[in-house]
Order: sequence, then C-alpha cells, then structure tokens
Amino acid sequence: MMTKFEIYIMELSHYFFTGHLEDDEKILFVAHRHFFILFKDSVKTFFLGIILPIILFVFFPKLILFCGAWVVVGMLGMFYHFVDWYFDAWIVTNIGIIDIERNGLFDKQSKRVEYEMIDGIEYKITGFWPTVFSFGNLAIDTMGTNMSLLLKDAANPKKLEKTIVAFQEKYVSDKSFSDYNSLKTMLASMLAYHSKHGMIDDPRSTKSGNKVKQK
Repeated sequence: MMTKFEIYIMELSHYFFTGHLEDDEKILFVAHRHFFILFKDSVKTFFLGIILPIILFVFFPKLILFCGAWVVVGMLGMFYHFVDWYFDAWIVTNIGIIDIERNGLFDKQSKRVEYEMIDGIEYKITGFWPTVFSFGNLAIDTMGTNMSLLLKDAANPKKLEKTIVAFQEKYVSDKSFSDYNSLKTMLASMLAYHSKHGMIDDPRSTKSGNKVKQK
C-alpha cells in the first residue's frame, strides 16, 4: 500500500518523465539517488546562500535589499541542486530501463535498455555513510553491446536490484507466452490455407476416409 507522499511522487514522475516513454509503455517507478546526496550537495548552499544573509540582516537591517537579493540567489542555488538530483534517475517501466543523466539545467541525455537485453545487474556499497544510509552504485550490463547503465549513489541498491530482476523475469515470461500464442496462431493459419488450396490433405477428411475404408 503506497502512502500519500509516494502517490504524489509517482504522479509527479508521470508528469515530468512521460516524454521519455514509447507507445503502450508505463512507468512502474523512478529510482533516484539517495536523499543524503541532495542534502550533502545543498547544505553548503543553504548555509552560505540563505542562513548567512539572514544573520547579516539581523545585525545590519539597512542591508535589506542586498540581503534579500542574496537570499534569492541562494534559493536559486537550492533549486539547481534539487533539479540536478531529481532528474538524474532511472525510469523503470514495463518494457525496460531508461537512464536519464542531467548535467545542469540545460544539458541532459538518456539511454534505454529493454529487459530482454539485460545481461546482468550488480550493486556496490562502499564507505561509511553509504553503509549507514544504504546507498551505492547500481550497474546494468547489456548483451551484444558495450553500453551499460550506471546509477550512482542509488537509494537501497540491493532492493532495487531485486525489483528490476523481478520485472525482467515477468517481462520475459509474458513475452515468451505471447510469442508462443503468436506462433501457434500463425501455424494454424498456414495449415488452414494449405488445406483449403489442396496443398496438403485436410486432417478431418483423411480421418473420415480411413473410417470408410475400415467399413
């Protein structure tokens, strides 16, 4: 059961990441870097860009315009850190993984790997803080190409690895069943066509003929 916050995050993800999807593709969830990374990257900006000018204003109220402009710049810096964190993510869909990499506000690229092309998934947690807060690097290798996906500082990479493997197994199983039914339908159509045009004996007529001969 998803919490209201998780539902809100999913709705937000559908709004921002829908443009990366193919037809009939659905977002299952979005994997981000751990929130600790956002905190670590933005704490310095928060102190220097927001707390410091507020302290300066308390002691020097006449500098209100200067301190106000300073705070605005600090808030823009916080916004930059959030955008860089939020949009550097993996979109996990019913078809595969879409890796979005963002460097700044105007530089981004994406790579796509479908589940049937995944050759292996591995994660690595090293260091004190990653061990304490359970985050690390998660990598996906692909078959037949040199392309690989890497999500640095992923939140709970062990759980994420198991989730992706489960989605991959379901996708492969559903696709195999669909391919089997398609092949079965195609063979039945071919047999019906050849039987209709006399290229092969109709199994039903052959069976009836055998019964007449036996009489």
